[in-house]
Amino acid sequence: DLEGRPLRPKRVHSSHGSVRSLPGMEHDARTEETLLHGSPAGSGRMWLGPFCPSPPNSVELIFNEPVRIACARFWNYSRTPSRGVRDVEIYVDDLLIYQGIMRQSGGAHGGAESVLFTQRPDIVERYRALVYLPSAEELVTFFDESGRVEHGGRRPGLPAYGERPATAVVA
Repeated sequence: DLEGRPLRPKRVHSSHGSVRSLPGMEHDARTEETLLHGSPAGSGRMWLGPFCPSPPNSVELIFNEPVRIACARFWNYSRTPSRGVRDVEIYVDDLLIYQGIMRQSGGAHGGAESVLFTQRPDIVERYRALVYLPSAEELVTFFDESGRVEHGGRRPGLPAYGERPATAVVA
């Protein structure tokens, strides 16, 4: 909120559920409900969605009443960093209010990212080190006629499409 306190949504929903929907993953603890428990202390407090090329994964937070958001905090997947999130969009009432990219987990930031929606000096100072400003090269995306996508700041070790790990949904 505008005082810097965490907001508590009524519930959370994701477009593709979690990896629990995949064969052999039925007991995996990384469901979207774990997003409501605050910063991750381990994989039991993370959400891992199955990789789906289209439509992309999305997470919806539902609140009981209107809220004011000062900062959105994200922790990228760290067990296998190349499987983390890259592109992030934030919508409020179907209006795009933020579009950006996240760093791969690891390094001094520990996988944490912050997106600020306030100019309050105390909140800006608290989260300044966690605001990521990507280089121009990282913002470039190339598409070729085969549908292959390559990002300018491509993550080392990121598998090409079709070479996904066991968390991929295969139709």
